[in-house]
Amino acid sequence: MTKKIEEKQIPTKNYIIVLVASILVIILTLYLRSFYLSYQATKLDVSYFSSKKISEIKKDDIEFSLSEYRDAVLYVSYTGSKPVYDTDKKIYKELEKNNLLDIVVYFNVTDLMENNEYLKILNKRFPEISKDITNPPLIIIIKDGKAIEVINSELEKIDYKELRKVIRKNEIE
Repeated sequence: MTKKIEEKQIPTKNYIIVLVASILVIILTLYLRSFYLSYQATKLDVSYFSSKKISEIKKDDIEFSLSEYRDAVLYVSYTGSKPVYDTDKKIYKELEKNNLLDIVVYFNVTDLMENNEYLKILNKRFPEISKDITNPPLIIIIKDGKAIEVINSELEKIDYKELRKVIRKNEIE
């Protein structure tokens, strides 16, 4: 009484199907990863403020544009950095929470970073606070047409809690 144990043989065709399916999954994963990395890089090249309905000024228009605002919050920033993008996002939410978006003016200095050209422009426009203007991102509080306070960044970040205090202190509305 011996039972014959039959060995089932797996056809070669099944191995080929598994191999092709595995290769397709790997290719699809690599494609999705490259798409995601491309999206992330593109996202950093556009400021969070630019994608919102915020007044934006160019370097040639800074004198004229800022003369239109009696009270304003000038946000000076640049693109291409994840910490700066995250800071932009937090600052925007803080300004939105305080209903100050209508007096915010955004100044993108990405193209002016070389040779600190943005410093020359801002120092010329705001001589009363020129010693306080340092690295972007930074916020300049303008009241009655004059710059009264600067909030500088430390390590590409602005403390949004400090922004709240400055807004309350200067009664900006």
